[in-house]
Amino acid sequence: MRTPARPLLTFTLAALVAAPLAGCGSDEAGDSSAEGAISVDDAWVRASDGPMTGSFGVITNGGDSDLTVVSAETSASDLTELHEVVMKDGEMVMTPVEGGFPVPAGGDHVLEPGADHVMIMNMAEPIMAGDDVEITLTFDDGSTYSYTAQAREAEVGDETYAPGEDGMMGEEGSMDDGGSES
Repeated sequence: MRTPARPLLTFTLAALVAAPLAGCGSDEAGDSSAEGAISVDDAWVRASDGPMTGSFGVITNGGDSDLTVVSAETSASDLTELHEVVMKDGEMVMTPVEGGFPVPAGGDHVLEPGADHVMIMNMAEPIMAGDDVEITLTFDDGSTYSYTAQAREAEVGDETYAPGEDGMMGEEGSMDDGGSES
């Protein structure tokens, strides 16, 4: 008795089609709350000669569990921090954010100049308008999400940088060198 080839052929074709698609658009890593739930829209990085710049966009959590971004990293730098801009002694100051960026279930968290942002510090080389910068976010559940942000020219704000308690990046100062602050 001969086994029909059609079910085997159908299964083989389905596997061949599904295998390449499994990697497409899968910017997340691991089995976790972020997998399939997180996206980053309108992602961009301020073009800069260095030594630092900011990355912005909208982090959306389409899942049913609250998540918090606890860190970020990029190959464009050996030091990346989550920052906020706060009023300190009558001036706007960038400072590392305590506790990360909360992204509620079914909601989003906006990263924008003059507010919360990913701070790319100690840049390895200038980031020019049009360059693509890969950024990976890590969440409080250990999951990660990677995305690409394109660099663009943008006006410089007037915030100053207030290093964390560990004094990273030296003295407090203004980032007004033609595009290196956020």
